[in-house]
Formats: sequence, structure tokens, C-alpha cells
Amino acid sequence: MALRKRNSSIKIANAAKRHEAMINIDKRYDKNINYGWKPNPLTASDFIAQIEECKKLICEYNAALEIADRRARDLNDAETLLGDLFTRVIAGGKSIFGVDSPEVKELGGTRRSERKRKYNSNN
Repeated sequence: MALRKRNSSIKIANAAKRHEAMINIDKRYDKNINYGWKPNPLTASDFIAQIEECKKLICEYNAALEIADRRARDLNDAETLLGDLFTRVIAGGKSIFGVDSPEVKELGGTRRSERKRKYNSNN
């Protein structure tokens, strides 16, 4: 299961449609039309270059998310194992030193004599 949503860009899909229209218009007029202005030109080839750059960046971003998800799963598994080991340490401490020993408390457990008792009102 992915932790973060993978991106697919609506802007890229719309830009691809626009690029197709630009190519059709260029063919109709038999020349490369500049949709920008002289100091800052914008042709179909400039437009497709930016579309390809965006596609490349989305692929890299999604690959990074895959790596992050894998690391998150690895971390979760390691923390689960650590929790299991902690439980085993407490259980081992109780079996070695006794359930009411100060060593159990030192290990992070609760001594039996310090537990809050639940009273049953039916008695």
C-alpha cells in the first residue's frame, strides 16, 4: 500500500492536447508559429520540451515516493521487532528477578505491587 499518492498531472495531459493543436496549426500554415514574442519565443518544440521535462520530473518524484514507502515499511517492521524485543526483555526480567522486583521497574515494566487494582462491584 502506498503511503503517498502517486502523481499524474492533468496539466501535462492538457498540454499534450494543446501541443497537438499547435502542430496541426503549424502544418496548416506550413511554418513554425511563434506563440511568444521576439525576445521570448514559444514554439511547438519549446512547448514539447517543457512537457517532457515535467514527465521526467513526475517519474523521478514517483520513484522517490516508492523508495520512501519502502523505507517506511522497513522502519515499521523494525519498530515492530523492537517492540517484541522490549516485551521479551520485560518478560525475561520478570522471570529472572521476580514480578515485584525493582529490576522490573528499572527495565521499564510495572512492579506487581504498583499495579492499580480493578475492583469488581459485584462482590
